[in-house]
Amino acid sequence: MSIKQFQQELANRMPAPVYLIHSEEYFLLHEAMVSIKQVFADAGDFGLDVFDAASSDDSRPVEGIVDVLNTMPFMSERRIVLLFSAQKIKKKEIGPIEKYLANPSASTLFVIFYEGKSKDMNKLFDSGVLNSVKSIPMTLYEKDLPVWVASIAKKKGISFTSDAINYLIMHAGNDLGMLHSEIEKFASWGSGRPVDTGDIRAAVYASAEYDAFTLCKAIEKGDTRAAFKIYEKLGKGIEDQMLLGAINYSVSPKPFKPAGPTDDKKLSGVYKLLHEADIAVKQSKSFVIDELIIKLSKLQKA
Repeated sequence: MSIKQFQQELANRMPAPVYLIHSEEYFLLHEAMVSIKQVFADAGDFGLDVFDAASSDDSRPVEGIVDVLNTMPFMSERRIVLLFSAQKIKKKEIGPIEKYLANPSASTLFVIFYEGKSKDMNKLFDSGVLNSVKSIPMTLYEKDLPVWVASIAKKKGISFTSDAINYLIMHAGNDLGMLHSEIEKFASWGSGRPVDTGDIRAAVYASAEYDAFTLCKAIEKGDTRAAFKIYEKLGKGIEDQMLLGAINYSVSPKPFKPAGPTDDKKLSGVYKLLHEADIAVKQSKSFVIDELIIKLSKLQKA
């Protein structure tokens, strides 16, 4: 797990003058940047500079970044310069940074964050430029997810049972942002015991009714794509039977805004579809909710 390499470098306060941290997973890059800022908090406001090439609010040119890189540190051992979203810099603009990489300042730590495939970095930097740069690929494999969840929970001052971690991953999948968000829900956990599967199920169902309402609103608008996106999130951790119950609660007594004399007929149609879906779920049929979303959308458009 390459994240260990990053953690080792961070523990040694990143002794190299330049690092290139790259990943296809935005969340890992953001997490790495936050960790670096925490470790070098002693650099103060005058010793730590963050540039984001993807931010419309950060319009400083590449030359400006290089000027900061070559500025002596103030009230700290080294100047810390973080460049986020380097992949957003245009090839024709990268020259000054490439020149700096060939002869970096010994009094500056320069960390470049690149989101994307490692092979695409060669499209931004000329061949050979990165040879003297310490490159760290931030990769988290599926088998490492339980360890990662446990470590994030530990940082929050909480712990999960092994079964709870597996259930959490089943619910959120390998979406690290969603996993972190789910862990965050228990950040204030104060029971004195580890979070177990039952606790997570309760939290998931508590949010199910709200998301089911959002799902119905998407169907009401005829936005099938949005409805499927919401269901994709819900379906990872909620049984179909539970989701049907949440949808039924959300649509009662009226699933859509009153629109005239056909409302009662439409309401009857909705309940008929929910009943059919309930039977199909009990018969263990596949794609029951998918078909329900399509049918409810068609009914709304009728």
